[in-house]
Amino acid sequence: MFIAIACTAAMTSCNDHHYYPYERPYRPQRTTKTKQPPFLQKGDKVALVSPSYFTPMENVDKTVELIKEWGFEPVVGPNVGKTDAGKYAGTVSERKSDMLWALNDNSIKAIICNRGGYGSLQIVDNQLMQAIADHPKWISGYSDISSLHGAWQNAGLMSIHGTMSASLAASGNDPSSTLFRDLIQGKVPRYELPSHEQNITGKAQGMLVGGNICTLTPAIGTLADDLTGKKDIILFIEEVEESMHNIDRQFNILKSNGVLDHCTGVILGEFTDCGNEFTYGSVEAMLRQQLLGYNIPLLCGFPAGHDDVNLPLIMGANVTLDIRTDGATLQFDVDGEQQTVQTQPIVEQAEQEDQEKNKTEDSSQFTMLTDAVPDAILEIRYYGTYNFVGDRIDGYLQPTALLTKEAADSLRAVSDDVNALGYRLKIYDAYRPQMAVDHFVRWAADVPDTRMKQYFYPDLDKSVLFEQDYIMAKSGHTRGSTVDLTLFDKATEKELDMGGTFDWFGPESHPDFCGNPDTGEYTGDNSKSPAGRSITPEQFANRMILRNAMLRHGFKPLDSEWWHFTLRDEPFPDTYFTFPVEQIK
Repeated sequence: MFIAIACTAAMTSCNDHHYYPYERPYRPQRTTKTKQPPFLQKGDKVALVSPSYFTPMENVDKTVELIKEWGFEPVVGPNVGKTDAGKYAGTVSERKSDMLWALNDNSIKAIICNRGGYGSLQIVDNQLMQAIADHPKWISGYSDISSLHGAWQNAGLMSIHGTMSASLAASGNDPSSTLFRDLIQGKVPRYELPSHEQNITGKAQGMLVGGNICTLTPAIGTLADDLTGKKDIILFIEEVEESMHNIDRQFNILKSNGVLDHCTGVILGEFTDCGNEFTYGSVEAMLRQQLLGYNIPLLCGFPAGHDDVNLPLIMGANVTLDIRTDGATLQFDVDGEQQTVQTQPIVEQAEQEDQEKNKTEDSSQFTMLTDAVPDAILEIRYYGTYNFVGDRIDGYLQPTALLTKEAADSLRAVSDDVNALGYRLKIYDAYRPQMAVDHFVRWAADVPDTRMKQYFYPDLDKSVLFEQDYIMAKSGHTRGSTVDLTLFDKATEKELDMGGTFDWFGPESHPDFCGNPDTGEYTGDNSKSPAGRSITPEQFANRMILRNAMLRHGFKPLDSEWWHFTLRDEPFPDTYFTFPVEQIK
């Protein structure tokens, strides 16, 4: 009796803290048939909800814009953006409320989850199950969203194991995204896959169920359990950052609950960054060994899960699996226009892009500018707020300057030259990460933000900055061999007067303003200045001191900025780096 009272009190306490309410255990009627939600038409509403962990609103906002580009109307859950307990996207009741809102609104035709993590199992109850059954519509997600796929299948509906806002925000144009876009409009993929050394050949038909294995097994016996009690299923599993022994543990839980006894086939997705503590060689090899006694086909390496490629799968659909020695085919037996998708080129392209990404994140060929030129003065404008944007720029984590080793060596020679003339180098900017350039692009698109106009572009309408190439999507700085600088007079202990400020947007910054930079002749021609500004012969001559020193040591100028120079033989002419500006250890 005492124990019963204690448990009841505990349940009441949980309810007071907005935890999921207690319900009598309920096992839904198992079915081998599921209903296919209607495909979408242009203009249909697509809801974005967060049933698990919080995702930054920046990701949600980017997904909203992408969905608009696709021709749909995005609507965001009323509670999206909230947090609870440091990680959840709101309380259980708030997250469940958003899912019910998306289901019960008949004008909403599909639901995209913003992120996985953990928490979707908390919102699966009888009320949600009834809403799913009463309002058939597609839902997309993966990882922790596997619990919702189970709920959808138990309610008799198909769903999409596929992309989420956290992924769509990163690109939206990759095959994982575009195949999802096509699928919800009725173009059903028929996947052709290459052979895999751990495959077990054979043919199978059955209902596709599953998802993230560490999400699936704890849900056994709950309303999100679509694995037990079904016959003729094809099991799909994937995982991320788990040890081999834990994956083995979860797989054996499935075996112990009779799941594999009802499998006609198994599909292994990606096991991203998982352990290799045993000598099997791979997770696929370990699981293959356990499946040999079941006499069912095994498809390994399907590109779905937590890796760069996450191709959409129709969960709850009857599928046909054909695994041969030369490859495999996965076909969804559903309504819609079938389109053949070769997975190997998609994976190879992603691997190539990943290699390029790794290359852009590699700072090993860079050096601290002050290591090469110890007496250089740094005034890194983009680390502070006195710049044309008015904010610290993304990617500038420390007020330092980086250059490729080749550019730094040449700049050392420049420094030696100007030191002999009584000057030091003063650096405004050097390497600039792509995220900073992206920040500039976003700022330029926000035309009303003109906080710094009077200081940097008083004569220009901000709307022309793209058109006149003041702001571009790519910058030479990002290749690592470009530097913005001026000269510091050691005698006066002031910057040498160049007749204009760094990052001034206008013809007054051009090297040929009031003179001929090729001959060094001062002409006084200020006709290009819309406000009639001018520079003196001395100011033009000072610009020439800097320019000539830079040209002598292998740098080339820019025709619109007197302070901007790029190493002529730059080592990475086609690589735009992404690592942030901070001290290199």
